[in-house]
Amino acid sequence: MMDDPEKRRAARKRTLKGALIIFNGRTSTLSATLRDISDTGARLRVSKDVAMPETFDLAIDTDGLEVPCTLAWRKGEEIGVRFTGPAVKVAPKRAQVVTALKQGGQQQQPTSLLRRKPIS
Repeated sequence: MMDDPEKRRAARKRTLKGALIIFNGRTSTLSATLRDISDTGARLRVSKDVAMPETFDLAIDTDGLEVPCTLAWRKGEEIGVRFTGPAVKVAPKRAQVVTALKQGGQQQQPTSLLRRKPIS
């Protein structure tokens, strides 16, 4: 596993998103959590007891992206994948939405919810 950032081909961006590993002619899937991503690959968390295919498509539900991959490494519940082709834009399967809380039947602006209260 390459932990040294100097050896990486592209900078990684940390994230926490649901993903789907699609293989076996698109008839089989495995759930995964996308932990970080770069232009050339990604790090995923999967169940350590599951057998991983060598090649598959990675679908990132909230971004509406699918990209072909190969398995680069595995350590426990984490795997590294190398992108083998361009990402394809598809219809998102889920949306990631953040909304303000309602108080008294009215929706507050998100900034008012994030202000710190003075310590008494």
